[in-house]
Amino acid sequence: MGRVVSANVKDRALVRDRRDRIIRAAIAVFLRKGYHTATVRDIGREARLTQGTIYNYVRSKGDILYLVCDHLVTAYQDAVREAVDGIVDPSARLGEALRAVVEVMYARQEYILLLYHESHALDRKSVHAVLARVEEFIQLFERILSDAGANGHLAMDNRTLAANIVTFLPTIVALRRWDLSRKVPKEEIIRGLTDFMMRGLGARDGPSPYSGASGSSPSSSGAPVER
Repeated sequence: MGRVVSANVKDRALVRDRRDRIIRAAIAVFLRKGYHTATVRDIGREARLTQGTIYNYVRSKGDILYLVCDHLVTAYQDAVREAVDGIVDPSARLGEALRAVVEVMYARQEYILLLYHESHALDRKSVHAVLARVEEFIQLFERILSDAGANGHLAMDNRTLAANIVTFLPTIVALRRWDLSRKVPKEEIIRGLTDFMMRGLGARDGPSPYSGASGSSPSSSGAPVER
């Protein structure tokens, strides 16, 4: 669903590898200097690639910003899919999905702020592509919510509204970290947000992602999401 970014290189594996390297370097540079101040040369220096080499894999700095935004949104989807993989019980899947999205957003607070601060610089086509990726994320939660609500145990009937709430609310860890980080421990933030959303959805009677020891997931839910 993403837009096409042209490359001069035909080897797809090499393109993926180089773009991943460029993306990681660009994230570091954009966080440090901001998108508008950063140059392709800065990104090349961070990635240890020449400016000419970078232009074999992208056409512009705008392409790089698009790839960064697409990468960051996709990471949220991947974290949720990994967290629910192999979990059969719909209520347990919902709990693990909520915990995973809070955890990944907590771990990537700087990246959330990067998206908020710099995505306005994307061209119209890139904006639509990134929003389409966000919509995929919302739809992923719509499916999880629909499965969990099939037994009638969820309070919210409007799955689209519920999915938008649970994919947006966890961004508070970044947008209000100036206050939260000074007053609330990490695990309490993750647990509190997860439980708050579960109760708000009317899923308080379902399996909790914190039914095990403090800070750990139940053994039936699989390994914690790796960050």
